[in-house]
Amino acid sequence: MKSSSKYFPVSLLKADVIDDLTDDVYLIKHGRDADPSVQVALSHIGIYGQPSADRQPVVLVHGSFTNRGFWLSSQGIGFARHLVEQGFDVWLMEMRGHGLSPRNHSYKDNCLEQYALTDVPAINEFVIEKTGLKPIWLGHSMGGVLISTALTAGTLPEIQVAGIALLGTQIVRRRWYLQIPFVTLIGKLWFNIKPEMDGRKLKIGPENEPAGIAKEYLRWLGLLGRWRLRHNKTPLMAKWQGLNLPLMAMVGKDDQSDPAKYCRQFYELCGSDNKEFKLLAKDQGFSRDFGHVDMIVSKDAAKEVWPHLSDWLAEIKPTAA
Repeated sequence: MKSSSKYFPVSLLKADVIDDLTDDVYLIKHGRDADPSVQVALSHIGIYGQPSADRQPVVLVHGSFTNRGFWLSSQGIGFARHLVEQGFDVWLMEMRGHGLSPRNHSYKDNCLEQYALTDVPAINEFVIEKTGLKPIWLGHSMGGVLISTALTAGTLPEIQVAGIALLGTQIVRRRWYLQIPFVTLIGKLWFNIKPEMDGRKLKIGPENEPAGIAKEYLRWLGLLGRWRLRHNKTPLMAKWQGLNLPLMAMVGKDDQSDPAKYCRQFYELCGSDNKEFKLLAKDQGFSRDFGHVDMIVSKDAAKEVWPHLSDWLAEIKPTAA
């Protein structure tokens, strides 16, 4: 089968129509990871019969324990539809082993660093190849951390990105119990034995996460930990402070997973001159204090939060890559 890209093998997994939406799912086999079995699913969402040329591309990245369903339900309902209806060219990335992305051979060792070094740049290149435009990257929770890691690592070059939006995202919160001596070591030993975390059993979400993700967070946020690349020790916070891209950060006041004060702290550490922070709270004019998930997945979010995001995205004019 002929590849859909000149850079690496890309196959069309399926081409569906959901109501009036087109849903083309690509499998990207970039071959840049030490594990050659890695394939990443990227869905292209559009309106049937309407061309997407010259529309601003937006890549949406889900958080932990979930998949593309966070942005678009099987009935074609969700934030992704809203963006398409507002005139954006929408792409949905699914992390390895999530949704339509198959599990790779070394699934249990997967971590954000690997995704940031190999998967994210491949997707960015493919979207640019298809659209000719610099994408805006938008991530929720861990998806936002992934985007931030790829940017600071330099594998998602600033010059190839139009802007970023981070929803409920931070990488600065240090839980008190991880600062106790030996707790981090015990945690790493535990996840050497336990290959993955079950989202359904934990009542967090429909997907599992590999042990590599948990061990990575322990390295970053445990006792003496730092947000840095493991393979070459590159410190990422210094790179974050030097970033200069349009940035929108949003968080719900009732977010228990990534509390607002830590999301604001992470936002303030970013060096961009063009950035905006929005607290989704009743005392800020919203109908209620939003939480970690319902800031995007709820009827109130559809009425109150989605328009704020799409208005901000619309301020960024499509730019040739």
